[in-house]
Amino acid sequence: MKVVFYSTNSNYYNSETMDYKMFPSCDSQWKLIKQKYPQFEFVVVMQKPGMFLYDGMENDFVEYVFVPENKSSASDIAKIILEQKPEIAIAVTYWVQPFDWLSIKDSVIAERLRLAGIKCVCHSSKTAAICFDKYKTHLFLEQNNFNCAKGVYVHHEMFYAERNKKCISENVYREYVFSEIEKLNFPVVIKDTTGLSSFGMDVVKTFAEAKHILLSKKNNGDRLVEEFLDGDSFGIEVYGTDGNYTISSVLINSVNQFGLTSPKQNVKLGPVVNSSYKIESLKSEILRLSKLLNFSGIAQIDLLYSNDKWYIIEINSRVSGMTQTMAASYGISLYEMILFSAGLIQLKEENSFVLNMKFPLLTFDELEKMAKINFVYAVNQIENKQAKQLREVGYTEVIIANSKSIEEILEKLDELNLIFSNKMEGIFYNNAKKLAMMI
Repeated sequence: MKVVFYSTNSNYYNSETMDYKMFPSCDSQWKLIKQKYPQFEFVVVMQKPGMFLYDGMENDFVEYVFVPENKSSASDIAKIILEQKPEIAIAVTYWVQPFDWLSIKDSVIAERLRLAGIKCVCHSSKTAAICFDKYKTHLFLEQNNFNCAKGVYVHHEMFYAERNKKCISENVYREYVFSEIEKLNFPVVIKDTTGLSSFGMDVVKTFAEAKHILLSKKNNGDRLVEEFLDGDSFGIEVYGTDGNYTISSVLINSVNQFGLTSPKQNVKLGPVVNSSYKIESLKSEILRLSKLLNFSGIAQIDLLYSNDKWYIIEINSRVSGMTQTMAASYGISLYEMILFSAGLIQLKEENSFVLNMKFPLLTFDELEKMAKINFVYAVNQIENKQAKQLREVGYTEVIIANSKSIEEILEKLDELNLIFSNKMEGIFYNNAKKLAMMI
């Protein structure tokens, strides 16, 4: 069977600016999966960087087809995929800044492929649009009776409707927005409706602060003002298509000083087995969500457990930082997880404890040393060589796996801390210890 993985981008890519290092290498992972599943012929159609699928080296186990810069539209990429004559095409969607919208582009490609008779594993454009726009996500959750934070939508153009209209003496819409925000319980979170993760979010304690931010230059687009829910942060994933879904174990997340999850500072740990969290009732709701959105492939959901209730915070119709972590928990590669989500292979039901944490940038020798430790599943480093601020330079992600208990995970964490005592930051070590007491 000829399988095409396709990966797109919407941003200018400069290899001299962004540097990605992966251990184990893509080459070794493709070799392993090709040996394990000889019935598949793999092709990757991609725009660089092709996150997770390509690390700068081509190999004999997968064919790479690079999309020309002048052929990057959804229509052009669909034609390139069709030229490969695949039996199935699978979108491997990742994230970009400032707009987390690549799932929409991939869905448009999938629609064109389906019209040509190609089986595709990719979310619909309707689903992708709901997940991309946080206001649409909020409406979907409210309309379908899922627990979510109360919120107020701020339409940017209407919020400043009086601009260049001399006949308007007062902005009625803005007064309405402020009156609705006053009704919320503070603190509140103010977030861009189309941004990536928690980037650009503000947590404010009073109505006066919220009003100040919305009237400032920082308000340069549509906003969603939601009540800040105090509780524990979690993530869960969905794999499958056409109504047949597997719901992953739940991972607990650390939060930053503002109570938000941050991709660059996050610690993930699980599976969560604490019965007080009512995991089975959560999975029932996530299955309902999956069927309503008709997921196709991989989706990730951010959650909060507050006052004995599960709340859905965000839905990501793409591969996330959690996907490789869950693959590690199941003892398989990321590529196998993608094949499983497409219904092409089976997955064992049992999974082990896993920890995903961040390190500062490491040297190549340090990365190699880290990756050779027997309990380290993967090491991924993202470096911005032209970053002007320390917080933008990048980070190293380390995944510890193959542990039968939380105690075993903590032992491996302590061992890693001894080996890299000059590199492991105390905040990540302490967060991991704290989370272990909760799951």
